[in-house]
Amino acid sequence: MKIPNNHQQQIVANDRNTFPDVFPDPPLLSSTEILWNGISLEHRYLPAGETPEYALKQFAIAINLGHSVQIERTLDRHLKTGLMFTGAVGLCPMHTSQAIRWDRDANILLLNLEPELLTRNAVEILDTDRQTMIPHLIVPDPLIYQIGLGLKTQLQTYGSDSRLYAESAATFLAVHLLQNYSTRLTSVPEYAGGLPQLQLKQAVDYIQDNLAEEISLDAIASYLGISRYYFCRLFKQSTGLSLHQYVIQQRVGQAKQLLLQGKMSIADIAQTCGFAHQSHLYRHFKRLTGITPKHFLNS
Repeated sequence: MKIPNNHQQQIVANDRNTFPDVFPDPPLLSSTEILWNGISLEHRYLPAGETPEYALKQFAIAINLGHSVQIERTLDRHLKTGLMFTGAVGLCPMHTSQAIRWDRDANILLLNLEPELLTRNAVEILDTDRQTMIPHLIVPDPLIYQIGLGLKTQLQTYGSDSRLYAESAATFLAVHLLQNYSTRLTSVPEYAGGLPQLQLKQAVDYIQDNLAEEISLDAIASYLGISRYYFCRLFKQSTGLSLHQYVIQQRVGQAKQLLLQGKMSIADIAQTCGFAHQSHLYRHFKRLTGITPKHFLNS
């Protein structure tokens, strides 16, 4: 299927669906209904073809999950061509007219970052809100590739239970992009030693008090009065776990205690501990303990 190229009327993607009229078929996988904070994901299988001219309101990252594809991109009337190999990454800027053509079926993962995510991290990390992201037709970047695969797996496996993971990944991805692909190239300062004991206790208490709720990275960082990025780094230094891993561990620990009390059904325990549903509890419980909740009770 080939999409007609119309350079007379530029398409501008809306906020809810990054590529509403550029690609006519719906994506194979999308985080649209999950409403991740600051980032969204689309997995698309595209027959050989071309797009109309369009501009984005978000910064888009294209990751090639399939075989190599020859592509052409006209960006602000400048043509570039290249072979997008398996695992290659393309960076597409916002508010710039572009059109893309590819010569064979393509298996593409798209990560779309809200401009506010980049601006907020630029202010916190680089002390500026005046940075420009540099477009790249094709670039090898194993970190972006692995982040993309991790987000895709989380969305496929856990659905709405993937929000906290996506928030954390979006923060690290934004900092990586600002550090390596912006006009304000600078090193990100390192902080050693983890969180101060008081802040670590406050974070742990906050998590324990809100296990039944959807725990937000923004909410915890704001509660402690530090940036999302530094909280993520310092919390992992202090605990050895990412925030997402720590929250799951604590929810499974609470589920163990409730199972031993024998007063609630497994479905009610899953809800009380903040899991989306019973199967999410089973999956994480077995992954961390090696046995299912029922086997835990019998043992």
